[in-house]
Amino acid sequence: MVFRDFAEPDFARLEAYEKAKLGEQPPHVYRCTPAGLRFFSRSGHSFMALEEERIVGFALAQALWQGDQVTVLLTRILADAQEVYQGLLGAVVKSAYDAGVYEVALHLDPAHTELKSALEAHSFVLGPKILAVRVLGSRGQRQEVQGVLE
Repeated sequence: MVFRDFAEPDFARLEAYEKAKLGEQPPHVYRCTPAGLRFFSRSGHSFMALEEERIVGFALAQALWQGDQVTVLLTRILADAQEVYQGLLGAVVKSAYDAGVYEVALHLDPAHTELKSALEAHSFVLGPKILAVRVLGSRGQRQEVQGVLE
């Protein structure tokens, strides 16, 4: 299995992979749009996992400044199996460390046991805080909260 960064020639395959993994969703749920992938491809912390040139997962992450410190925030991670999650997390953690960033974070659905196990294998601390999100504008009025920081 190979973990590597991605570029524009990979965008269509990443978009198709995300849609296959998530199924039919409202457009705002998807992160693998051309504009989104262009942004994440330049972050230095986003990777795709390939097995014999077939996409088996990806991680979209970015450096996020919080005053005087930086956190690499994983916005989306999808994979076919726990070992792919572990490999992608390893790639993101290494890229953060190599960039002098000493904190990696993501939002976890506790029911996602494969990702939870992979996080624990990489010494992530889980909980106890809960994320509170308010969606503004017309999306908030329609209560479209699905996909927010997933």
